[in-house]
Amino acid sequence: MAVLLVVGGVVLIVNRGAGTPNGNLPAHLASTLSALPASSRVAAAHTVDLTISSPGHVVHVAALVLPHNLAVTTTAIPVNALISGWTATKEDFPVTLVGRDNVMGFSIVRLSVPVTALKLDPMPSSTSVTAVAPILSGTSPTPEYDWSQTTLGDPTNSAAGVVRYLATKSDTSLSGYVDAIAVDAKGYVVAVLSSRHQWYAARFVAQVAEVVATGRGCHAQLGITGKNEQGGGVLVTHVVPYSAAAHANVIVGDVITDWNGADLNTWDQLVSTLYLTPAYTSAKLTFDWKTTVHHANVTLGCPSKLVQ
Repeated sequence: MAVLLVVGGVVLIVNRGAGTPNGNLPAHLASTLSALPASSRVAAAHTVDLTISSPGHVVHVAALVLPHNLAVTTTAIPVNALISGWTATKEDFPVTLVGRDNVMGFSIVRLSVPVTALKLDPMPSSTSVTAVAPILSGTSPTPEYDWSQTTLGDPTNSAAGVVRYLATKSDTSLSGYVDAIAVDAKGYVVAVLSSRHQWYAARFVAQVAEVVATGRGCHAQLGITGKNEQGGGVLVTHVVPYSAAAHANVIVGDVITDWNGADLNTWDQLVSTLYLTPAYTSAKLTFDWKTTVHHANVTLGCPSKLVQ
């Protein structure tokens, strides 16, 4: 799955200390919210700040607040870490690690107190946006902000994975930015910057976070390897023992043609569907063996916990 869905890969880094990015970048440092462009102030103020404590290590990062008290950060959070959060109005509340998405590269956490989710807009391809990256340090609870005006590049869909179009590059190098958000003229968040300096659509990030949270830390797994079948469908080339597919009596040579009442045309389509489906949920399959058509209800598995 990762080969098809990774867009440029995401290497995770911890938040840096105070200071602006490299001096040759068109960046600005705002020591207060009022020093930010007006359209970005509400979004910047409504991120949640996390303190992540593990043995011998404390990291302060910002996280994007999503619906259902979820938040995401590019920082890799250890399983044994203690996490607390604070906002402008709420201090030192517990935060729980839900899981980690290794495809796009972000950690999903659940907040123990209600925090207003940021408003999200579709990701534009050629409209100017404001990139804002909070700078947190252990000495002050008040963040500063790196910010820059930039334009997101046109997404491409040249590879096999259908998720590729959800990532795009900026026209500006933002190599010093961490956990940045892109805000449009309405003040809505449109994209989240990965540590490989590609923007992911904020709405898609929210969707994936909800999948991982609902799936108890996992995307769904059917338990097969397959390839495109001539004329449509997925030809099964391998079945994982004791998997959901095995329990449904799917065998090598079967052709899966239908998923929850919709035509299944390619292997890439199945991979992307599983990525956007929580583990432990049910699905209806139709698969053919020569001239015999079979129907099965399956409970999708969890390939491995995405928490690391």
